[in-house]
Amino acid sequence: MTTVAQTIASIGTFLQPLMPAGTKIVRGQSNNVPSPLPPSIVLTPVGDYQYTTTRSKFIPDAIPANGKMSHLMPKRLAIQMDFYGYVGGDMSNIAITVLRSIATTGAFPAGVTPLYCSDAIQAPLTTGEKQYEERWSATLSLQYNSPVLINQDSFNVVGDVTVDPVNVTIPVE
Repeated sequence: MTTVAQTIASIGTFLQPLMPAGTKIVRGQSNNVPSPLPPSIVLTPVGDYQYTTTRSKFIPDAIPANGKMSHLMPKRLAIQMDFYGYVGGDMSNIAITVLRSIATTGAFPAGVTPLYCSDAIQAPLTTGEKQYEERWSATLSLQYNSPVLINQDSFNVVGDVTVDPVNVTIPVE
């Protein structure tokens, strides 16, 4: 099962070799963790949308009377990618170009597939020191299959059956 955290980590793993040496890639909105110094990329989940009905399927177990019920929820996961520093524009261009290409095939865990990526926008940030920090921002949308497995008891094997004869007469009309 792939989680949102694993999906975000896989984006960072995919982007890291494409970026300048020393670029830190972190998950956004983490408490008590300061933002890294530029050049850096902050990945923040901004949307988790179910786009079809949940698909349910019984998965039999080795023990005939046991199994699991799989409820698969296909979703579109939106991740905001913020590229910081004076090379932020170049980093966003590299990331978007590669994420929109066939290079993503097989690069993500099973059940995670990049769908599309927005164009980057320049979104400057004012720091605590009242200085402008260059930031480029884009949104990556991925298909993310989120299965939930629930133990399911079932009755699928019939043991010995004994038939007791019944002595009933049905009146004829």
